[in-house]
Amino acid sequence: MTPKPLPKIAASLLVGVGLLACALMLIPQVFPMRADWPPLETTVELTGLRKDPGLSSRYIITITHQGTATANTLHTFYDTEGQLVTTISDLLSSGTARIYDLAAIAGLPMGYRGSVTVTANQPITGALLPFPLYLPLVMRAYRPPPPPPVYPNDTYYAWGYQWGLDKVRAPEAWALSRGTGVLIAVLDTGTDYTHPDLSGKVRTDIDYDYINRDSDAMDDHNHGTHVSGIAAAATNNSRGVAGLGWEATILPLKVMNSKGEGSTAELIPAIYYAADQGARVINMSLGGPYPCPSNLQDAVNYAYSRGVLLVAAAGNNHTYHTYQTIFPANCTHVLGVAATTSSDTRASFSNYGSHVSVAAPGTSISSTLRGGGYGNMSGTSMATPFVAGLAALVYARFPTYTPDQVASALLDTAQDLGSAGWDAEYGCGRIDAFKALWDGAQGNYPVCLGARVWSAGERGSGGAGEVVPGEVVVSVRAGARAENLFRGLGLASEGILLYRARSGVQVWRLQVPVGQEEAVLARLRAAPDVIAADRNYVIRLPGLFDKSSE
Repeated sequence: MTPKPLPKIAASLLVGVGLLACALMLIPQVFPMRADWPPLETTVELTGLRKDPGLSSRYIITITHQGTATANTLHTFYDTEGQLVTTISDLLSSGTARIYDLAAIAGLPMGYRGSVTVTANQPITGALLPFPLYLPLVMRAYRPPPPPPVYPNDTYYAWGYQWGLDKVRAPEAWALSRGTGVLIAVLDTGTDYTHPDLSGKVRTDIDYDYINRDSDAMDDHNHGTHVSGIAAAATNNSRGVAGLGWEATILPLKVMNSKGEGSTAELIPAIYYAADQGARVINMSLGGPYPCPSNLQDAVNYAYSRGVLLVAAAGNNHTYHTYQTIFPANCTHVLGVAATTSSDTRASFSNYGSHVSVAAPGTSISSTLRGGGYGNMSGTSMATPFVAGLAALVYARFPTYTPDQVASALLDTAQDLGSAGWDAEYGCGRIDAFKALWDGAQGNYPVCLGARVWSAGERGSGGAGEVVPGEVVVSVRAGARAENLFRGLGLASEGILLYRARSGVQVWRLQVPVGQEEAVLARLRAAPDVIAADRNYVIRLPGLFDKSSE
């Protein structure tokens, strides 16, 4: 008669991290004994933890069989994907302790699950303790190698024209993330959404033209189309260029006209709108050479609080002092982006200063142009969508990340250039797309910035920047009766409602007598229902600060 087999006894052991570097944990397994038991088989499930750098690099399992005969031991280890990594099988003599040094097992990942099965060869008699297991506190530092790089078949990439993608290690990054499901808002001159390399990537159902105040954000310049292609052109479609964001989609919001000029009256409502439409990244390859206006900072704060990462060009005037404070790159919670060359030096035109957070390729960048064409442009405008496209890849791989954590993934993994750590020319360094995705955030805030607030340049209201005469832009609290407020302050004009955010915040543009703007702003700022009020500042493409072309 064949004896009835004994069911396996499985116990899940949670392994804690101790205070002593080489401490070991004793986990006794106690089972009732019966004289008529068949050969005993006991399986103990193991769960490995990540390595604590403060502990020893040698982690040991000790198994002691206390039966009357030899025992078979079988160790099986699996990685976190469930793939078998290795097995160990040998004989264990009665009463003999066998030590297994996990640090010596080739290919054993730092995070693992597995089991140790001990089987006695003969019936066990008498009451005895079964097999005590001394498990490792933590596993040694090891992770499986990354997947192989992914090389797209886009023509300009295959011909070697898109040097920036290889410089930031995009093929290695694309093996980890393609930006699926992430929306990038491009606040620019619009986008040619009929371009063959963009037509399937642009959200024409929710685009908007803040210059002409209609729902058609077609590009009438070229700049916005070029920026959009760098960020997220259709990729691996055997034509044109590859976009770093690969499968990310584009929301074009036209905030500058055919001359590459606009104002904060277009930029501010566009930021609110992009956040309300679900954009995770906002690209602003534009700016004005003065402190961050207070109402613009409020718009940035609104988007940031809704999980949006904002990036902006650092400027193209090759200067530190005169145009140090380029908004919106100098606004708090905006990454200011400098431009680098193919040899990892700062581009000759790239501005530098406290508003620079990070750098990216920005010279001779191939991308899409209006009318279905392609061409090269240079500028911090071109560097900025590299960062935006990478942010889309990070959000897709780590969907629960906050903007601060995405900033950490980008900044703390960047290739350090210039002075060690943060510096005014490169910020935290030139982005490394692969490391940003492989290593992820190094903290809940960019470590490389230390106590600095990222991209925190000067702040101000009513500064000396170029303004639209006779206009002010006002943000009003949710629920406030703005028209009554303006009339109560003695303003003849009731203004134009530019946007009402989903939170209820209202953005208005008011016409006021030329020369009385500051007096009107003083009254507005004193009103309890006004969040912020400032002049209507002019914005331009970075290359147009000195009327040069990108």
